Amino acid sequence: MNNQLTPVSWQTVLRKSAVWIIWLFFLAVLQTALFSRLRVFGAVPNLILPAVITIAIYDKEREGTIAGIAGGFIIDALGGTGLSLSPLVYMICGTLCALLTYSFLRGDFRSWLVGIAVSLLISGGADVLCAHFSVSSAAYGAYEIWSELLIPQYFSSLVLGVPVWFLTKLIWSRLFDNREMEG
Repeated sequence: MNNQLTPVSWQTVLRKSAVWIIWLFFLAVLQTALFSRLRVFGAVPNLILPAVITIAIYDKEREGTIAGIAGGFIIDALGGTGLSLSPLVYMICGTLCALLTYSFLRGDFRSWLVGIAVSLLISGGADVLCAHFSVSSAAYGAYEIWSELLIPQYFSSLVLGVPVWFLTKLIWSRLFDNREMEG
């Protein structure tokens, strides 16, 4: 199977990137403003990662990588935690999901479910790593990190990721020509 990127104009890449960055910014504002007060399963759901995975599945690795980096920086900027591993983790997840989709999986909702389940585990691992080296996490043990942070955030992100998948796919299908998405 040929996984090489097809040639595409810079105008197309910039236009797609602008649309996705605006969408990711909107989701980040929603995540940090609304869901920091209205917690689902006791945690703030991650809305950016489900969108990055959707972009990667439907728009291939180029936009998945760009969306991952942009989404990670946006959530770090609005999340108030300073610079963390989010841009790197989201980039890896976006690129990996795009490559897996076009190598082994089909570009459908089941591919998204596999991608988001694995990506949330990778993101959770990065969160544990950051929490382990954080000065403020000294009072928390492994049980508290898993039971109060990772498991609730995993399921809240999975449940609220479904509407994010639907809306991101709707934006993709309405704004871009499907033949254009081949590049």
